[in-house]
Amino acid sequence: MDNIEIQYPGWYIIICVLVGITLTAVLYYKASYFPTANKWIKGFLAFVRFLAITILCLMLLSPVLKYSKEESKKPIIVFAQDESTSIKEEMDSNTLQVYDEQLDQVIADLSNEYEVKTFSFGENYRPGIDHNYADRSSNQSTILEYIGDLFGDQNLGAVIYATDGIYNEGKDPRYANLSFTAPIYTIAMGDTTPDRDLSIRQIFHNNIAYLGDKTAIQIDVTAFNCENSHSELRVHRITGNESALIESTSVHIDRMDFFQTIEIAIPQDKVGLQRFRISLTSVNGERTLSNNHKDFYIDVIDARQKILILGASPHPDLAALKSSLEKNKNYELETAFLNNFSGNVADYDFVILHQLPSKGLQTAEVLRQINEQKLPRMMIVGNQTNVAGFNQFQGLVSIKLKAAAFNEVQAVENPAFSFFRTSDELRQNIANFPPLDAPFGDYGVSPGAEVLLKQRIGKIDTDFPLLVVGEEFGVKNAIWCAEGLWRWKLYDYLQYQNNDIFDELLSKTVQYVSLKEDKRKFRVFQAKNLLAENEDALFDAELYNQSYQLINDPEVTMNIRNSKGETYSFAFTRKNESYYLDAGKLPVEDYTWEASTQYEGERYTANGQFSVQAIERESYATVANHHMLRQLSSQTGGRMLLPNQVSELSSVLKENNLLKPVFYRVLTTRNAIHLKALFFLLLSLLVVEWGLRRFLGTY
Repeated sequence: MDNIEIQYPGWYIIICVLVGITLTAVLYYKASYFPTANKWIKGFLAFVRFLAITILCLMLLSPVLKYSKEESKKPIIVFAQDESTSIKEEMDSNTLQVYDEQLDQVIADLSNEYEVKTFSFGENYRPGIDHNYADRSSNQSTILEYIGDLFGDQNLGAVIYATDGIYNEGKDPRYANLSFTAPIYTIAMGDTTPDRDLSIRQIFHNNIAYLGDKTAIQIDVTAFNCENSHSELRVHRITGNESALIESTSVHIDRMDFFQTIEIAIPQDKVGLQRFRISLTSVNGERTLSNNHKDFYIDVIDARQKILILGASPHPDLAALKSSLEKNKNYELETAFLNNFSGNVADYDFVILHQLPSKGLQTAEVLRQINEQKLPRMMIVGNQTNVAGFNQFQGLVSIKLKAAAFNEVQAVENPAFSFFRTSDELRQNIANFPPLDAPFGDYGVSPGAEVLLKQRIGKIDTDFPLLVVGEEFGVKNAIWCAEGLWRWKLYDYLQYQNNDIFDELLSKTVQYVSLKEDKRKFRVFQAKNLLAENEDALFDAELYNQSYQLINDPEVTMNIRNSKGETYSFAFTRKNESYYLDAGKLPVEDYTWEASTQYEGERYTANGQFSVQAIERESYATVANHHMLRQLSSQTGGRMLLPNQVSELSSVLKENNLLKPVFYRVLTTRNAIHLKALFFLLLSLLVVEWGLRRFLGTY
């Protein structure tokens, strides 16, 4: 024990002593309990009582006992060994075996004098060094950051970092966030001589494409020591076990360190998830062919829509609408007049009603069919429109005519419109477009609609709607409260020599209103269709009831089948109101899957496909980066060694002045009231006093 401390001022001790003296004096001063006893016995009893009371009073001050002892902490040396496959592939097997043996011997020797910690890294970091060199990727920075997090505030003397300097995940270790100051001694493994190799470095593509489009693909091609060689880049569509060549181009390699980005347009003529393979024909003397090909998936969607433009009578608006919309190759347009239309509106995905319902025309049957089919539509009000029938047919806009007259109105954009965004050019110029003809009357807009354009009458901006977009009974509708759109198209071309503003306004409106919503009640999603062999196959599923509310009462199962016909069965886990499945890591293969569930007597299914591929990242960079390792050692005060110098590591480390034990004093505290000896001392004092008093014939 070094000392005793109390939490109160020192003069409290004097009070405790005075309390002991006072209570002792009250009991023993001029006491006549045992007149025959010697004076020294009375004095002894008084002293015992004083000591007991004083100690008890001192205990009320909560005295704290402080103990200290000196300890030492050995320096910590951390060994981090790269276990990626590039080490094994680039080094001679005998050389690597000798290195492994010498490294283990150095670790054993240093463990006698220092605290040695060992780690392996590659795809991830882990304790211990196993010398398997089987990791399929290299993340060089995270292990250094982990060492800093674990030992940065301890007596870290040195970090031994054995690697070839190749990383294909994470960041450059020279720029890692190192939270330690210990020197890094690098062991430069691998081979710095570039092999003859041709590879596909990376492929850039969209994950979604539309049927009939051409998808642009960018392929980064690299080559080392292949100058004056030729290769052919090929694009195949993979369907099951069959592949079909769809594009090819020649690649001329004209320098030793070659890089080229090649762009290819792939036609999309099939709907669904399409698998493609990019491959390069080999050149003579290539080190490996595993990096000469890459696969990817594109989900091809059939977004084509049949649009019916149905008019009351010939009108220049109809031609303006058709010429603008037919620029979109996903739209198939047909123009017809109500009095000679003999088709079925159910055959169309979207309908444009120009001045319908109309005066003097029998429109009830067509409008009934449109409502029954719940077709999204766009309506244009004109001087032939039957306004009463218009108000009855839809509930987004109501018009109360004041007279059989029309106002010339210009457009003012509503900044509060939120359904979709328009360009700055449209917002800045739409007010300058020529007037349209709108019915003279009062207008009302339902709460389920938003006004995109308002009417400007003369120089007065009104709240009357010009273009309204909304949804009613699950059906989207856009309503133009005026006719004469052909003037806008002509004005746009006259002012800007194009129809970009008019086309943007019309196409965005039609695109929003005609967008097909996913009405499937059972849906299964897979985040990735191309998995690496170390990635889990993850799925999410959703089930909706008749009101399209998420539920997860029934069980959902999935069968995953590989190309050999072997089937793996799984059951989804309920998560919140949906489902989740982690099918784990699957062997390298091509797979198809089918998920199913039963709800209210009906069976729902969903299916798809994916592939698990071997990780070939270590095949894309095979030249050891010793320059980076030399820089890393230099900037931390360490040194770079070669594998055949590992045996010298012990002597090199002992030259490091940082490898010294740290001596420190450990201070511990303990409340005196917890001391058992003090309890027995007080008990002894009180027992002795009580015993003597009894012996002398009193209490």
